[in-house]
Amino acid sequence: MKEITKRILIGISTIMLIIVMILYVDIKEILNNLNKISVLGIFLFILIYTTTFILRSFKLKQVFHGLNLKSSLLILYCSYGVGFAINELTPGKFGDLARIEFIQQKEKNISLSKSLCGVSIERFIDLLVLFSFISLVTIYLYLNNFKGTSNLNLHIYLGIGALLLCGAIVVLILLFFTSNWILNIIGKISSKFKHRLELFLENFLNGVNEFRKNKKSLIKVIILSFPTWFLDTLTLVLLFYLLGYEIHIFIIIMAQIIVFFTKAFPITPGGWVISENVGSLLIFLFYPSIPYNIILSIFILDHLIRSAYIFVYGVFSSVGFNFKFEKMIKQI
Repeated sequence: MKEITKRILIGISTIMLIIVMILYVDIKEILNNLNKISVLGIFLFILIYTTTFILRSFKLKQVFHGLNLKSSLLILYCSYGVGFAINELTPGKFGDLARIEFIQQKEKNISLSKSLCGVSIERFIDLLVLFSFISLVTIYLYLNNFKGTSNLNLHIYLGIGALLLCGAIVVLILLFFTSNWILNIIGKISSKFKHRLELFLENFLNGVNEFRKNKKSLIKVIILSFPTWFLDTLTLVLLFYLLGYEIHIFIIIMAQIIVFFTKAFPITPGGWVISENVGSLLIFLFYPSIPYNIILSIFILDHLIRSAYIFVYGVFSSVGFNFKFEKMIKQI
């Protein structure tokens, strides 16, 4: 099957699934929620989301600063518009590749390998922060024996979840420092892929060693990461509270972080259908008193507003950008 045929089929399937999901929820429910949050709610949503991208840009600038590279805050800000717009149109996180090339095209002093290294370091730190964030939330809920409105004994599951998440952080760090072991396994599957991964890891590890020397930049990146991701989850908290559902803020944060993770899997463009249902199921588990279709409608509304914002942001950011995916892969 040709690649273009695959993409068309994935796109059509995703659209059909979205239609089925919206019909299940009832489009009137989504429109009613939109009416309830009003213009003020949308303005607050946009303000929070814009602040998130500004913080992301400052964070990435500090990463490049730690690599002894100068970068324009405006170019880095626009790179997120391009990257996130592509993420909404493709399964997985292919938008990061667009961000890497965008930065390399616009910043003449930053090579493709350095751009790749900077974005990869940013993503690695984000991953550690997210795992740490959700681990702390799970531990807090476990220690407070939180149940929400559920009659189920969720305490033991929260404890297991906290242990697994803390273990994941340790494993992630260990895997990072035992890359040769991973490469040997990959080499048995595909020598070509192993070669490409070796080149990536060589650049990445060299960049990490250089970045670690600049402790001020490292500390600034970590400090900026926490409020960035907190604000990114706050949009969903805002919607639930404006609509009158006073769900525990940490449950909403945990659900939104899990939604972020599901969007990384190459299943549907932008994680549509999968991400909303995963997040809704988690909240429904703690709050079965709220009908599932109501919770799902709020997740859909959050995703719709985000997508509308990102497409406008992406269009303005992509002016003059010529993205060549195949050429970039060959260079890497």
